[in-house]
Amino acid sequence: MVRFLHIADVHLGFKQYGSQERLIDFAQAFKNAIKFGIEKKVDFIIIAGDLFHKKSEVDPLTLTQATKVLSMAKKAKIPVIAVEGNHDATYFKDQFSWMDYLAENGYLINLKPSIEDGIVLNEWDGRSGAYIDIDDTRIYGMKYYGSLTEKIIDEYAKKVKKKDFTIFVAHIGIEGYMNIYGCIPSTKLHRLKGKFDYIALGHIHKAFVEDFIFNPGSLETCDALEYKFERGAFLVELDDSIKYELVQFPRRKFSFLEHDFVSYDDFRSFLSKVNKNEIENSVLHLKLNANKSIKKMVDEPKIKTMVKEVVNPLIVKIKWNITDEIFTPILDLSAKKSIEMQVIEQLLESFPYGKIVDEILRLKAILSKSYDLKSVDEFVESILNLKEKKELNNVKVDSKELKADKDLIKQDKVKKVEIGEEEWEWWKINDTRS
Repeated sequence: MVRFLHIADVHLGFKQYGSQERLIDFAQAFKNAIKFGIEKKVDFIIIAGDLFHKKSEVDPLTLTQATKVLSMAKKAKIPVIAVEGNHDATYFKDQFSWMDYLAENGYLINLKPSIEDGIVLNEWDGRSGAYIDIDDTRIYGMKYYGSLTEKIIDEYAKKVKKKDFTIFVAHIGIEGYMNIYGCIPSTKLHRLKGKFDYIALGHIHKAFVEDFIFNPGSLETCDALEYKFERGAFLVELDDSIKYELVQFPRRKFSFLEHDFVSYDDFRSFLSKVNKNEIENSVLHLKLNANKSIKKMVDEPKIKTMVKEVVNPLIVKIKWNITDEIFTPILDLSAKKSIEMQVIEQLLESFPYGKIVDEILRLKAILSKSYDLKSVDEFVESILNLKEKKELNNVKVDSKELKADKDLIKQDKVKKVEIGEEEWEWWKINDTRS
């Protein structure tokens, strides 16, 4: 009998809402899953893509989280077989990913085909390869290929050599479950029956099973809209048939409140009637309905302070619904540009690119007029030169941020997480004194 654990979409390094606690939540979810696999004495663990969240910009803390947890499986002599998802894959010009780094150092087996005159499926040799045999089970892996996925699957399947039990691991979404990029029709995978006995997917953040196709979903909640999704890890046993169980692990709670805002006193009265146990330490999404004149007089930081004092959530996200606002077409181009800038700034909040809104709008203008390669090249070159100058001049330390980190350390409010027998002291990794 073969037993294995199938997980996906770990998203290590995701500092959701800019919260250090949420970053730790994602690492804790990964640790819980790997620890569970060790306790169940599985023969191997599959990670079907998106171990990391930020492509090649993996920071030292995130890399430490990955190696600490993967070391647990290594110590237990349980192989971890992984593929690169869209969040793990390198940029086009790069050939060596952080997944390759983990494979080079013996933390996991990073399966992917090589592309030469065509797709080549070599056996894993300790550094590279598209498949590996573990006893009577053969495991094939394919990295994320985006819009090329369907074409590459066709070529890949032609090269597969079946064994007693054959698994295909890929970071691919199936259409119909979530409206995201990187999905293909399920019929494309169902045609592979006979080539593979178990298809281990990642990419869609909710759990589903279609015959021999399995997708466990993300371990943590990556977006408030996904909060109610069932997700976790598949514990699979192979005997005469496939037996599986979706195992769900503790996750950070998300809570949702809505209120018609009239005054601070009325809002405080509303909060006093809320069940604190339901909200405390959760990520709270608060929707406030108000007319435009009231909204203008409201101090949003004061609202957040009141919420913290009364129900004490970990994070408060406020969304205003202006009840008397009448839609009027925007004719002022400067107003349109301002809205575009706000939207782009929000999209870039989770990324370490800095203030590049103007550059993005300039690139949009170039591409919308004509696909002028010379203009695009000149523009990209100007950005690179600007970035180089900024890096040379960027020697100042944000004193406020440094003070905040030191205060956090003094107050001992940074969570400590146990891994195995040793204590995982996150604050040491974040200590700004070093």
